[in-house]
Amino acid sequence: MIIEMNIGYIIDIGCCVSSFNGIRMQAQVWAEELIRRSNHVVFINPWEKIEWKSLDIIHIFGQNENVLGWCRALSQYKIPIVLSPIIDTIQSVQKYRMAASLNIPFLRLSSVNNKMKRTNQYISMWFARSEYEVSYITGAYCVPVSKTALIPLSFRTHTIDCYPIKKNYCLHVSKITDGRKNVMRLMKAAIKYNFELVLAGSNQETEFGPFKEVIDANDNITYLGRVSEEKLIELYKEAKVFALPSINEGVGLVALEAASFGCDIVITEIGGPHEYYGGLCYMVNPYSIDNIGESVIKALEGKTFQPRLKEYITSNYNIISCVDSLLDQYKKVIKGIEEV
Repeated sequence: MIIEMNIGYIIDIGCCVSSFNGIRMQAQVWAEELIRRSNHVVFINPWEKIEWKSLDIIHIFGQNENVLGWCRALSQYKIPIVLSPIIDTIQSVQKYRMAASLNIPFLRLSSVNNKMKRTNQYISMWFARSEYEVSYITGAYCVPVSKTALIPLSFRTHTIDCYPIKKNYCLHVSKITDGRKNVMRLMKAAIKYNFELVLAGSNQETEFGPFKEVIDANDNITYLGRVSEEKLIELYKEAKVFALPSINEGVGLVALEAASFGCDIVITEIGGPHEYYGGLCYMVNPYSIDNIGESVIKALEGKTFQPRLKEYITSNYNIISCVDSLLDQYKKVIKGIEEV
């Protein structure tokens, strides 16, 4: 087999603790498709000897205090480096910019944001998942727009040709006790507006008590726990609505997947997730129980964006088109370095 490109993937060790880590999953999904297209992806392991000069490009995932050190060390090999910072925040760009200015060398004191800003000198291209993320890269780290590229994420699941028959309930999938997922407000909305809510996903046992009390006291709320991939797809096919009213969310792949199976989407207005739906969704203020509840009811009983939304998502955010964009950027970066 002819290898088209040798690509090194680097993520922080903390991303490998859980196989469900979003940064790890993003890298793995891209790598699988790249390998399918006859590229070679090296998952960098610090315990193994790496033939750095054999790599055509290095892709770093996530922003952390180690990225600057990695880039400094790798700069000796003159290999182009691209970075997906994966910025999930509700802090303002202004606060990020202030944090990026914190650097007191004689005290060896600097913020992660400052280190990310200083990393820019080593980075050939910054990859963002949304325009929201681009605004932080350019506004906080002073990266020129010309050094950014929008590479959206794709849904992981297979597509279906037919539009499925739906049941009249709202689905939510996440780590239920994760405060940023806003599940408690979603449950309160289900109680106040009397719609059926099905919850799936893991929980932190020590924090699950208050959630269990609400679930046990209300017949219209069902909690399934963590489910298999097969069961998850069954739920996507069944549910009429999928709600992700997060306070803090990067993309929200579960909502993207649900949309590809014909669910109407109720999504947070904060951050970049709503950019993926082309206006074919219900955007909500995640702090408003009424806004969440009214939007779910409208999606269940009123206007639907399906099957147009399904067609839009499967056309624009399938793995083929997303990795096409990724490969185009890799090739442009490599060609740009060769021409210098």
